[in-house]
Amino acid sequence: MQNNFTSQSLDTSLSINITTSNQTFVGSLGRRNPDNFYSFSLSGSSSLSLNLDGLSADADLQLLDSNGSTIAGSHNRHNTAESLGITVGAGTYYIQVSRIGSANTSYNLKAFQNEAPQSLQFNTYKGSYKAGETVSLSNAKVFDPNGASDLARVDFWLQKDGSHWQDISDAVQFAVDNTDSHYGSFTYSLNSLSSGNYQLLAKAYDKLGASTQSMQTAFKVGAVPDWFDQNIQDEVIRSSARLRFGDGLLDRNDIISILRESKDGSVVDATELSDLRTLVSNTSYIKIFDHVRVLSNKVINSDTANQKYQGNSLGNLAAGSSDVQLENLINKWFYGSDRPQSSYTYQFASGSLFQNRVSYEDVKQGGMNDCYFLAGLASTASRTPSTIESMFIDNGDNTFTVRFFRNGVADYVTVDRYLPTDASGAFIYASKGSHYTNAGNELWVAFAEKAYAQLNESGWIFQNNTNTYEGIGNGGYISDAFAQITGKKSALGKAIDCNSIINAFNSEQLVGFGSKTSGVAANVVAGHAYSLVGYNASTQKFALFNPWGMNTNAAKPGIIEASWSELQSNFSYWDTTV
Repeated sequence: MQNNFTSQSLDTSLSINITTSNQTFVGSLGRRNPDNFYSFSLSGSSSLSLNLDGLSADADLQLLDSNGSTIAGSHNRHNTAESLGITVGAGTYYIQVSRIGSANTSYNLKAFQNEAPQSLQFNTYKGSYKAGETVSLSNAKVFDPNGASDLARVDFWLQKDGSHWQDISDAVQFAVDNTDSHYGSFTYSLNSLSSGNYQLLAKAYDKLGASTQSMQTAFKVGAVPDWFDQNIQDEVIRSSARLRFGDGLLDRNDIISILRESKDGSVVDATELSDLRTLVSNTSYIKIFDHVRVLSNKVINSDTANQKYQGNSLGNLAAGSSDVQLENLINKWFYGSDRPQSSYTYQFASGSLFQNRVSYEDVKQGGMNDCYFLAGLASTASRTPSTIESMFIDNGDNTFTVRFFRNGVADYVTVDRYLPTDASGAFIYASKGSHYTNAGNELWVAFAEKAYAQLNESGWIFQNNTNTYEGIGNGGYISDAFAQITGKKSALGKAIDCNSIINAFNSEQLVGFGSKTSGVAANVVAGHAYSLVGYNASTQKFALFNPWGMNTNAAKPGIIEASWSELQSNFSYWDTTV
């Protein structure tokens, strides 16, 4: 209940006596009461006799129902008692008394159903304060359905270090919002607080005592500013990063959340961008998994591949970039949603990353000339399968982050489970012919190939720099694949020398062969890459693996046993790790 005018108080106390057929109410309107009303409720229809005593000025008396409608009223100009007699039904009623103005005109009185204030909100400007520093609230306001003028106070309570709550001073002054009169803003500050961890709790009340739900916020006083206070300016990023770093590590999900929370206001401003870069670049205090840090750098700094996303223009993140651009960069690098452009249909691939153990026999080349890369995978799987296993990180959400090496430094790209298929649902490229619904699919080779195609767009794997399968399908060097898969240095195009090859293989080095472009034996693919997967000293035979795969072509078998003379006759060079 409230008036829509500035109340004029009566200069005395009024005694109220209300008599009905079955109830009696006795109350008073206190001296200088700012509202000048009294409420009561009837349980049933009744005749009502209402008497007021103690008037010291000419006054209006009105009886109103719960909707604010006047039921009865009278004007008293005798400065004595006032009475009404009326029959009313069950309900809640209000008595309204107001002094008559000097011009012998009464004020326009209005009463209505009271609603509790809502949406109390406030924040402290900072999470940490120095001892003695003033703690001020920001964005402090209350929404009251009856209007901000109905607000009476915000009641504050303070707790330090988990001790008993203390009732502290209230906020009682409210400024009505210029655009919405239901909002009342207020200022509030705390001074001379000693060092400790504090909780501030508050409730907002209107003039009838109805209240909001309580709101609570935490802050520190006297604590030494932590790394986040000293280095991160944006409050949202600072609070989010500090919270997620509580376990001493920012993992993939932590970083994604921080990135998404930073794009408030639909843009990434200069401060937010600087803070994100500071957070990700710090290696002395902020612990982040290597692959997460690398992918984060691609999102917030730059990468050649950022120029496009799903075939459309994108660009590196900059001050003023939109939230849409940031989300696309997150999806590109953390969720693998920027798949290689293809005319084939992508289908969600069933199966497992690995089935049983990693083996070179898992490699099966598809409809693309990337034998150099698949031979590199096969050699690695043959000699150091643990390198293949550690090459993949299962993110637990049907995406996999895949590691490659650039000049010995790890680089990463993320792929999802979708692979190109033909009209019948069979894979087109690695693992060609397997159906995408087959639960027995082993997917690591296909995922590595897809990741390599995506990484090609970054411009450093010596291909055509496009995010396409065709971009890695124009041939290449086994030595490049060795270095990019393992991180080791490699040697290219060495002349065929029996003892050198045997010594390298026995030293656990990876060895691959490039066949001659013509004049090769019937069981050898011309102009093709092969992996050395075995050497039998007793027979002096070399076991070479064809990345076309095992049991896929009787004329060009998956394994050929070659003598020294056959190596010389059919192969022009060999590459190796060193």
